[in-house]
Amino acid sequence: MNRILALCTYGFLSFACCAPAPQAEKKSPDVFETLDLHARYKMKISNDCCASAALVMRDGALVYEKYFGALERRPEAAPVTAGSRFPLYSISKEFGVAVLFSLVSEGLIGLDDPVVKYFDYFRGPGPEGTFDRGKVTIRQLASHTSGVTIKGEEDGGSSPDISNVVLEFEPGTGFHYNELGMKILGRIMEQVAGKPYEQLLRERVLEPLGLGSIGYLRPGDDLRDIVHTCDGLDSTFVSYSPAPYPGSGLFGTMRDVARFGQLWLDGGKAGDKVIFNGELIGQAWTNYNHSGQPTPDTEYGLMFWLSSADHAAFMAGAAQSVGAILPEKKMIVLVGLNQYDGGPGWGRPPVEHSNVARLSLYLANLMDR
Repeated sequence: MNRILALCTYGFLSFACCAPAPQAEKKSPDVFETLDLHARYKMKISNDCCASAALVMRDGALVYEKYFGALERRPEAAPVTAGSRFPLYSISKEFGVAVLFSLVSEGLIGLDDPVVKYFDYFRGPGPEGTFDRGKVTIRQLASHTSGVTIKGEEDGGSSPDISNVVLEFEPGTGFHYNELGMKILGRIMEQVAGKPYEQLLRERVLEPLGLGSIGYLRPGDDLRDIVHTCDGLDSTFVSYSPAPYPGSGLFGTMRDVARFGQLWLDGGKAGDKVIFNGELIGQAWTNYNHSGQPTPDTEYGLMFWLSSADHAAFMAGAAQSVGAILPEKKMIVLVGLNQYDGGPGWGRPPVEHSNVARLSLYLANLMDR
C-alpha cells in the first residue's frame, strides 16, 4: 500500500510539474506545498534518508525554505536547520568552474589552452596510450570530453601521477564523467595562480560572496552541524573531504548553495564586485557532450549538467541534492538530500534534474498568478 501511495504521489508531482503557465505577484507559503511534498517524497524513496531541504530564490531573494528530518537517522539526533551543512559532493564542481572563470577573466588561463602549456610532459600518447595527450584543452577537462584516464584507476587516486595519464578516445569526440580531469584542472589552476586550490576558492569565490558555511570537512572537525551521509540504510557515514580539488568534497548549508547559484543569475557579480566575466556563463551552459541525443542525462557544459528542454542548468551531487537554475524565470529551486545511494525509486539521477526543473517552472507559474 505504501508503495502504491508513493507512486500515486509521484504521479501527481509529475503531472504538476507539467502544468501550464500564468502571471504576477507573491503568494502565501501554500504555493510551495508541492515542493514540500516532492522533497519529502524523495527523502522517503531514497532508502528513507534522514535529511531534506527545499529552497526557492527568485529575483535575488530567498522566498522560501523548509527543512525536514535530522542530522542522522537515530532518535536523539538534532533536527536539520538552516545552519546544517550538507555533503555537496559534485556541487563542488560548480564552485570549481567559478574559480576557473575568475582566472580566465584575469587572463591567467585560457579555456582553449592545451594542458601541455602547463605540463610540458603532457604530450604524445603516454605509457601504452593511443591518442595524443597534447591535444587536450582546459575546456575539454572541464566538460569531461578530454578522455583522460589512468589504466586501472578511473579517478587517479588522491594525487594522480599525471605523466601516467592516457586517453580513452580522441579529445573532444567522447564523454566520460570522471574525477581525474577535475584533479588535473585543479593542479593547473594552482600552478597559474601560485596558490593551493582551497585558498583560491576561498579568496576568489567564498569570501566575496560571504559564503561562510562552504568548505572542506576533515577528521577532528566539529560535527555538530554536519548532515551525515546516508549510504543505503546506514546513516553513520560522515563523508570527510579528500584533498581539496574542484570536483568534490565541499560541505555547506543549502542556503549558501542557493546564494552561490544566484551568482550565475547575477552575471558573475557579487554586488559591485566582479567574480568573473558574465559572458563566460554562456560557455558554461553550452552542451559539449555530442555522444548522444540531447536529454537531461547527456547534456553537459563546463562542470554543469544542462537541460535545453527545460532551459535549465543544474548544481547536483552524489548525495542527490539538485539545484535547478532557470535564467528565464530568474529563479533557483534547490532540493537538498543526504543519500549517497539513491535507492530503488530513483532511476538515473539526471532524471531528477529534469523533475526539479519542471517543478520549478510549475512554482514560477503559481507565483506569477
